[in-house]
Amino acid sequence: MGHDESGSERRGEAGTPASRITEAADALQAHRERPCLVLVDPTIDRTDLLRVRAILGDAGGDSLDVVLYSNGGDIDGAYTIARELRRRFDRVAVFVPLRAKSAATLICLCADELVLGDLGELGPLDAQCDERREADFPLNTSRLALFKSLEQLQELALDAYEEAVRRIVNVSGMRPFDAGTKAAEITTSLYGPIYAKIDPIRVAESARGLEVGSAYAVRMLRRYRPDIASERAHEIVHRLIHAYPSHGFVIDAEELRDLGLPARPADAEERPILDALARALVEHGDAHDVVVFSGGHPERAAARGPREASIPGAVESVVAVDDAGRRPRATSTAAVDVRHHALAQPRVRR
Repeated sequence: MGHDESGSERRGEAGTPASRITEAADALQAHRERPCLVLVDPTIDRTDLLRVRAILGDAGGDSLDVVLYSNGGDIDGAYTIARELRRRFDRVAVFVPLRAKSAATLICLCADELVLGDLGELGPLDAQCDERREADFPLNTSRLALFKSLEQLQELALDAYEEAVRRIVNVSGMRPFDAGTKAAEITTSLYGPIYAKIDPIRVAESARGLEVGSAYAVRMLRRYRPDIASERAHEIVHRLIHAYPSHGFVIDAEELRDLGLPARPADAEERPILDALARALVEHGDAHDVVVFSGGHPERAAARGPREASIPGAVESVVAVDDAGRRPRATSTAAVDVRHHALAQPRVRR
């Protein structure tokens, strides 16, 4: 996050997607009469917590609204952002005008109130990872893919065994026990070489990667959604990880209702605001992040991170706090618009 030497607030040009996102944040804050944090973060990473802390300053209190847009990213980073918001505010409402996929879905689980716009969607929580293939080419895959492959392989092997027993008995008249032994030999010769290629280390790594998302999600629901029973919380998390055929599967309001995860549609005042946000987000794209805090008094600029580069014409970072450096009082907007930066170490995506 960059800032000019004077520390004064600078906005993007009027009518740009970033400025319309800021205007929508102001409108939602005015309607709801509570602070509003807009977090447009196409790919979440571990350093995003520092940016959120900088933009919030010392803000905290009874309630916070969060407008969230993200394709996912680092699950640990998502957890720390959710934890930070809940440490500061007694109640958190998350609004999803367009997408809060993968790791961003974890942030939604910390909300007392989840509101989806007409185009809003969440996504499965199966962990993603970069694998190296031929020519050292990275391929982003789901940790769940290995287990789905094993399930399909098991079904094929069992089907082959049962078919072999049936044919041997019908053709040769062999006793079922003897036919079973012969069918096992045939099935082993067919599928044994395939099973032999399975790397147990990779299986363990995939299992552990899925367990990370499960453990975080269960903690979110247990701590912040007491209205969801413990047994039900485990069932919801299991389905979020294992029940969907693809990582990009659309989890909309209807699907959330089937899951048993409470969410509500936008009311008459909120709907046009979320629609405007969705249109602006589509135009804005995923080139860079936008973090907007509406409902505080901008006084000091946030420090530039070690891996952040200044962008000519970008909205500068301003922290929102009151005159005493505590909770926000006056209604205004602080915004940060910086290009996304990568971690030095590999990331597990969600």
